[in-house]
Amino acid sequence: MLEKSLVVGEFHIDTSQNSLIHGSRKVYLGPLRTSLLHFLCKNVNTVVTREDLAQHVWGRLVTDHTINQHISQLRKSVGTLSIHGLNISTIPKRGYIARMEGLGVSENTMSPLSQGETTTNAITNMKVLVVESGSEDRIQLIEQLEALNVSYVEGVATTIEAERSVALQDFDLVIVDALLPDASGIEFIKSVRTGQTSASADISILNTHHDVQRELLGLNSLLDVQGLLLKPFESSRLKQMLMVASKSNVLLKPQAAYELVPTNVMAAVEQKLAANS
Repeated sequence: MLEKSLVVGEFHIDTSQNSLIHGSRKVYLGPLRTSLLHFLCKNVNTVVTREDLAQHVWGRLVTDHTINQHISQLRKSVGTLSIHGLNISTIPKRGYIARMEGLGVSENTMSPLSQGETTTNAITNMKVLVVESGSEDRIQLIEQLEALNVSYVEGVATTIEAERSVALQDFDLVIVDALLPDASGIEFIKSVRTGQTSASADISILNTHHDVQRELLGLNSLLDVQGLLLKPFESSRLKQMLMVASKSNVLLKPQAAYELVPTNVMAAVEQKLAANS
């Protein structure tokens, strides 16, 4: 979930209004660019890589073009308030940096140790539901989650079982197998987002697959899935995605937007892959 408002020098990033304030002037940024500026300024005067931004702001893989476009728009917004003070620079082959001389960061700023402790606490307090059709994958994922000391882990093999589980337990995160038969995993995510299950519609969701499919990344974006875990699972990657999920604040689109998502896309992709193998 996005943190509280952040004050950097003379600038106030108001996350409740998705705005940047400088003196008596305010400019609306929108949810995504507010999150982007918030992350850059939380790491003010420190280079942030594109990978860092993709993980912490988008929570999924995004193209360099997408990041560049939002950075460009963010610079224009900052520029409407002041021609000096806060500056967002590109560091070639490295990433971006929010620069400010003689800065003062307040409100929700924490030391690196405190940030680490907060992240660890966020993970250990999580209740996670794993929906994996393969028993080996399911067991491996549950074991890795338990090794990370999450509060509660439950594993099921089908979406029918998953619907029962979310009706009986409040989960913070659902990890769904994108390879469930007949695209039922994607259908389940769609059902969650459209409020057709007992789970909160804005719950954090990750999905799993053995490959990075363009179609799947597109569906993840449309269904506001926080990230993709590749099989076989890696504990370090899992921990990163848990960190992303613990900080994510899913801003739901209108229900009609989710209802229009074509969930049969993945089934067609899998059929094509099977035919070519």
